[in-house]
Parts: sequence; structure tokens; C-alpha cells
Amino acid sequence: MAEEARERIGLERVLFVPNQVSPFKLGKVISPGAQRTEMVRLAIAGNPAFEFDTIELDRPGPSYTVETLRAIKLRAPADTEIYFLTGADAVRDLAGWREPEEILRLTRLVAATRPGVSSEDIVRALPAAWRERILFLEMPELDIAATDLRERVRTGRSIRYLTSPAVEEFVIMQGLYRVEPSGTDAAVEMGE
Repeated sequence: MAEEARERIGLERVLFVPNQVSPFKLGKVISPGAQRTEMVRLAIAGNPAFEFDTIELDRPGPSYTVETLRAIKLRAPADTEIYFLTGADAVRDLAGWREPEEILRLTRLVAATRPGVSSEDIVRALPAAWRERILFLEMPELDIAATDLRERVRTGRSIRYLTSPAVEEFVIMQGLYRVEPSGTDAAVEMGE
């Protein structure tokens, strides 16, 4: 998604910002920040337009997009237009985010479509005033979800060719998303 958006929108760089704790996953077990950090670093290695940013990992508590965008806007040159890339399914729930109108003021939202998510349905679900700040980006038909990858690992199936070899090796070496022999489910979810 990031490379497709970078190329089609003409972005100079793309920041990858793993969150500390998603407000939508409070109370759920997620992978430790250090492991998520390493997976992101491994996944984006080799692309000079991709940068890793710890802005949310450096803050305690839940990670709210609006706070992150404010901080990024403050440190960017005044004329910089910021695009926020996310899945179209997340945009559908924008009204439930903290300060959605402020998010749309600070950034241009790029909603990457995926199979089974209709951009028309999402547009109808949003207030008309928000629609001009949302750009829908049709993505190549690759229906790979993090939930599915975790389930494949948990059940002993391969994730080869579904993620980078470096991330696949890291997941295996760290024993992520496996079920403990005692029957206790040790699978953990990655953050938002």
C-alpha cells in the first residue's frame, strides 16, 4: 500500500509509525513494541523513500492519530501537505476516532481499497463535508490481512510470499503468534 501510494500520489517519503497501544485494542494482548518495531524496520529496509518513526512508541498510553498528526505537522515545513494512509475499512469508522474533523483538517486521508470494501458505501457513511479530504486509492488485488497472517502462523501454515522473507524469519525466530503447548493461546495481535 505504501509504495503504491508513494508512486501514484507522488509522495517524497512515507513514514511508518507503529503505535504504542491502539485505542481500538485496549485490553487486548498485542505484540511488544520492540517486536513490532523490528518487523516494520525489516519490512521497509531497502526503500530509500520509507522512514521509520517512533513518535507513538515514545509516548505513553493509547496512540491517537490526531495527536500524532499534530506533532508531525509541527516539525514539518509549513507548506508540507501531509497524507495519512490507511485502509478504506478504517475510514468507514472515522466518526469513532478522536477528533475526526481535526484529523481531516491536518491531513489528506488516503483510503486504500481492498477486496470486499466498497468506496461508495464508505462515502455514503461519512458526512458530506468530510468527503473532499478523502482520496480513495484503488489497490492491486492482494487480499492479505494481518489477522490472516497471524492465524496462518498460529496454525502452523506458511506465510512465505505473503510478507518479506526478513519479517517471516523474524516471526519464526521470535515464536510469534504460536499456541503454547499447555493449550493456552499465546498468539498476540500486532497493533493497529
